[in-house]
Amino acid sequence: MNIIDLPNSCKVNKFIPKKTFIDKISNGKTIFKDIEKITWAYKLSPKTINILNTSIVEEIHIFDILLKAKEIPKQVLSEIKKLIPYPILFNLKYNDEFCYAISLVNEQKYYFTEFNELVEFNFTDTNLEKVYQNIVKKFLKNISNDNTVDFKQTLQNDTKISTLKKEISSLQNKIKKEKQFKKQLELSRQLKPKEKELKGLL
Repeated sequence: MNIIDLPNSCKVNKFIPKKTFIDKISNGKTIFKDIEKITWAYKLSPKTINILNTSIVEEIHIFDILLKAKEIPKQVLSEIKKLIPYPILFNLKYNDEFCYAISLVNEQKYYFTEFNELVEFNFTDTNLEKVYQNIVKKFLKNISNDNTVDFKQTLQNDTKISTLKKEISSLQNKIKKEKQFKKQLELSRQLKPKEKELKGLL
C-alpha cells in the first residue's frame, strides 16, 4: 500500500474537476477519458511545512489521480503541468494498485516508478528545492543517493547510464547473432569502451 506521510498542515484534499483542464486544451475530453478523479492532496510551502522555498522551487504539490485503466496517462500529466507552475508529485491509483510520477522543473521530462513499487519519500531538508531533488532521486534507478554530487550532474549520469546499458545490450545481442568472426571482433571493439565508460559511472 502506498503511504505519503506528511503533517496535517500540508493537507489540501480538494477535488479538481477534469473540466478545469479539459476546457483549456484542445481534444481535452479524449486526453482525459481514462481519468476517474483528480484530487489536490497536499501542498508543501513555507506556510504549510515550515521549510524555506527558493526561486526555483517555491511550492511542491501532490496530486492523487484515480485511473480507469492501468496505464500511465503521460499526456494528462503533461497538460496538468503546463497549467500549474510548480513541481507536482503524482500519486496514480488504479483499483488497489499505484505508482508515482514526477517531472523535472522547467522541462517536459517525466520519471515513473513501477506499479506497486514501494517508495519512501523524504519531505524534510533545508529548503524545498532540496526536498524536490530528494523526491526526484527516488525515481533514478541507476544512481545512489549521493548528496555530494551536483543534482544536474546526477540527472545527466542517470540518463547516460540508461543509454549505455541499452547500447551495450544491443551490441551483445548482435555479437551473439553474428556468424562472421571478423564482424564479431568489430562489434566487440565497439562494446569494450562502452562497458568501460559504464563501469566508471557506476
